[in-house]
Amino acid sequence: MVLLISMLFGLQVLCSWAASSSAQEVPTPLLSPNCDDTAIEEAADLALRQINADRREGYVLSLYRIFSVREHPQEITGSVFYFILDVVDTNCHVLSKKLWKDCEKRPAHETVMTLFSYLISGIRVTQVLLKTAKSLHMHFL
Repeated sequence: MVLLISMLFGLQVLCSWAASSSAQEVPTPLLSPNCDDTAIEEAADLALRQINADRREGYVLSLYRIFSVREHPQEITGSVFYFILDVVDTNCHVLSKKLWKDCEKRPAHETVMTLFSYLISGIRVTQVLLKTAKSLHMHFL
């Protein structure tokens, strides 16, 4: 009886191993869409809106440029976007809760250029890397 149970258990393990190894998907490659693609601009707009909504001090950040864009297509959840944004300060304080598109950019001599790296998945910013000349911070939203 012990031999039969051991054999059945071994057969079950072998079958599950064979099924899992054959079901492994080939990873999809990273795509390089244009920075002015509508989906990229919408993802950048969403990221900037969420970043500005979470800030409690300083000025509303406005988009200066998008670069280093990568897209990782997902079967079920859509695409995950990786990109870097250059942003600048506006004349609107973050407590005003104005959208970045409704604010005037500050003159270049009054602002600090900031570099953000984002991982966008679905409609939620899942990871933000904030890099300024003075510091490097990792935020998880």
